[in-house]
Amino acid sequence: MTTWWQKISTKYPKWVVGGSVAVFLLLGWYGLGVFDELSDSTSMNALHTESAQASEIIAKEFGTTPNSQIVLFTRQDVSLGDADSALFQATVNELLTPLKDQSSSIMTFSTTKSENFISHDKSMTYAIVNMDGESKEIYQTLRNFADTADQSKLTITIGGEAALIEEMNQIVTHQLAVIELISLPILLILLLFFFRSIVASLVPLGIALCTVLGAFAIARFLAQFIVIDTYAVNVITILGLGLSIDYALLSINRFREELTSGVDHAVKRMIATSGHTIAFSGVTVIACLLSLLVFPFDIMHSIAIGGAAAVATAMATTYIVLPSVLKLIGRRIDAGQIWKRKKKTDSGSGFWHRIAACTTNHPAISLGIGLGVVALACIPLFQFQPGNMSYKWLARGAESQQVLRTITEDFPSSTPDITAVLTFPEKADTSWRLGLACTMTEKLESIDNVQSVLSATPVSSELPCETIQMLSTNNMLPAELQAIQKTYMRSTALKFDIFLDATDRKSEETALLAIRDMTVPEGELMTTGSVAQFYDSNQAYYKAAPWAIAIICVSMLVLLAIALRSFVVPLQAIIVNSLSLVISLAVIVGVFQLGWLNNLTGWPQVDGIVLAAPILVAAIAFGLAMDYSVFLYARMREVYDETGDSTEAIRQGIIKTGPIITAAAVALFVVVIGFLSSSVLFMQIIGLGMAVAVIVDAFFVRLVLVPAIMKLLGRHSWR
Repeated sequence: MTTWWQKISTKYPKWVVGGSVAVFLLLGWYGLGVFDELSDSTSMNALHTESAQASEIIAKEFGTTPNSQIVLFTRQDVSLGDADSALFQATVNELLTPLKDQSSSIMTFSTTKSENFISHDKSMTYAIVNMDGESKEIYQTLRNFADTADQSKLTITIGGEAALIEEMNQIVTHQLAVIELISLPILLILLLFFFRSIVASLVPLGIALCTVLGAFAIARFLAQFIVIDTYAVNVITILGLGLSIDYALLSINRFREELTSGVDHAVKRMIATSGHTIAFSGVTVIACLLSLLVFPFDIMHSIAIGGAAAVATAMATTYIVLPSVLKLIGRRIDAGQIWKRKKKTDSGSGFWHRIAACTTNHPAISLGIGLGVVALACIPLFQFQPGNMSYKWLARGAESQQVLRTITEDFPSSTPDITAVLTFPEKADTSWRLGLACTMTEKLESIDNVQSVLSATPVSSELPCETIQMLSTNNMLPAELQAIQKTYMRSTALKFDIFLDATDRKSEETALLAIRDMTVPEGELMTTGSVAQFYDSNQAYYKAAPWAIAIICVSMLVLLAIALRSFVVPLQAIIVNSLSLVISLAVIVGVFQLGWLNNLTGWPQVDGIVLAAPILVAAIAFGLAMDYSVFLYARMREVYDETGDSTEAIRQGIIKTGPIITAAAVALFVVVIGFLSSSVLFMQIIGLGMAVAVIVDAFFVRLVLVPAIMKLLGRHSWR
């Protein structure tokens, strides 16, 4: 393959470049439509769990999910009285009239008599509106309702699942465009500083643009068959820009080194050396990303496949397009020099030589200091707590986030902590179903830490179960109870909204497991809701994590052993690369859970970290760290094969790749650091985690730990 492409690139460069331009123009036109094809789901809940199955049953039987749409009403006219007054509720019901024909059910204080619908200061109430359809359609309906309603007495704001999804997509997409506009000029400045040439600096940006457009096209195509969400598009952008620039830096730098022997020789040599390195580097990153597929989460699958597509596209553009571009440019690669580039020498001088000499001359001291720094940096990890999604993780400033924050902070309880669904064979006898509902409600309310239960026979009705059964049989049930039964009872299922008074996650978990262990008179009881989803998701993460780690470690050992012809170096690479991840995760805990920079940045402090965030950071950052490892170790291997001197191989590896890895790391840092400006906490965590991992790996692991360990192992490194 390499020899064949060497000939093609040098013999037919115009055809390759021309064909590539045409292809990427077509891909760009198609790929920019990816934003219209993104999934209308932002769920981070585990698939194939009890909570997932229960949600599916509820959606099928009741036409809704536990995460329904929310309409919040805030008093403007004090003459309406308190939110639980007849006049206030009459006004709410009147305003809700346009939505009644477009919804399957509407729950309010009027229909439930639940104090959960009344704010602490009695100035606000809300309605839970259950609607069928796509999130875009639901959001537009609610948006039109809020915009056209008379808000002179009550201010109307909307939230819930549909509003959350649409506002998140809009905000993340907009911020992605802004970040790119900021990142690209900074990247150009960095490339100018590194190459000192306008032409050489523009080439990587052109390759990066082609990569991103190509990856967007692949993502749009895949979106027809699998979930591709806004998070995946963000990761595609990060990896597309970052890796294509990394690979272009490596390739162009090697091309310039070999240029003294002629353009054709330089292109062929670049493909034979850098091309080989990029191939193995890209495959290692893809392997790390695909390990995410073992986690039963749509978000993981979306990012894994989207990210792998971006890496593959970066490899393709660098390997296929770049050699022909450099063949056409030739010695003009240094055209437009800002200042004259100094000739590289291997004499014992220069910054990178001094770094290499320092660590190889004092390997034990360097290793001891390095491990001490790692140990100190890891202290925050001892306070790590897994967290659940809350309003703090949503797009700050968005209406849906404000609604959820208000309901969470200003109301007794916003949504049920647990939703249980009891399924059974179809029963025509309404009285029998009501009796079962009454029995189950009493059993559920008797469980420790259960505060209240909403069901087809609510306690708030102030009617005994027997009376409700009789009235229902005789078609004499009050309208409000009929509405409640419509919400909570079907011919084959009963639904129960359970509110807890638990003070910690342990108490919530205890209540959940007690509900799941209940003996039911007939049928099957399943649970979902925030507590159940949190428990099931964490269990899924814990079960899948060892498999993901095993896949990464085995694939890295095999790939690097093939690339470097050594078993010791791959093992060493896995260990040292893990250290940068540990530091990165410690910083995430310190900043977002412990609130180190809260006063300075205004970032929200959370009680725990949603496990999806550190897992994604670990997989992506580890892949990038292995990417840099391949750059460094491949060059060391090349020198060692030529000289047989392990110390010289270490020094020359650092001298030759130090500037490249540093420039590549800084370039990637610029791309990911832009996500810190996002209003979405999840993206901020990914941005900070990857930024820290990349910088620590490039400036600490690569310059201190790797050469120190390699020196101590000596020739044993290459066994």
